[in-house]
Amino acid sequence: MPFLKWEKSGEKFSALEVKAKFLIFITIVFLSFIAVLITYASYKGFNEHVFFDKDHYYISEVGLQAPGFFILPLPLFMIIAGVQKIFNYKNEKTFLLMIKSTLAGIVLYFISSIVLSFYIEANLKNHGYTYCSWYKFSPTRSPDVWLKNSELCLKVHHYVVPDVEEWFEWHNEQGIEPQLDELKAFIAKTNKEQGR
Repeated sequence: MPFLKWEKSGEKFSALEVKAKFLIFITIVFLSFIAVLITYASYKGFNEHVFFDKDHYYISEVGLQAPGFFILPLPLFMIIAGVQKIFNYKNEKTFLLMIKSTLAGIVLYFISSIVLSFYIEANLKNHGYTYCSWYKFSPTRSPDVWLKNSELCLKVHHYVVPDVEEWFEWHNEQGIEPQLDELKAFIAKTNKEQGR
């Protein structure tokens, strides 16, 4: 594979200006952070949305996180190109490979996002969860909300949604099944506190 055969470059890293050297180092650090962030988001997406805890009473699902690992070639090959530059190797082939793999990754990301969305929805329904649109903060950007007990899907105003989400998350953490009367009382209390 041509990528594995690194060729020495005529340009020396030591000959670069200090500003260029600093920019390369900062870029490597920044892209390393981005790669870790993408990996964590993808892990979290698989762990919480594809292989979710079936004991949870409330699931806030974002199916777009899980296939994030398809985007990893972009920061990884950019990091490799930066390392090649530092050690006086040519990095043109690495950039070309980065472009090809990133384009393929973007296509795979969108295809797998669609497939995973259908899979996650079917899997949640098979495990007895019901979709609840009232607990979405925004119709287009919010995660989909799924409840184990459909009676807990109450019509609420958008300003209460973050508090209701915290209430459900607390019940998930404690392993306590949420009760309808408690939820109604909590929503009434939250409305009163916010002067609604």
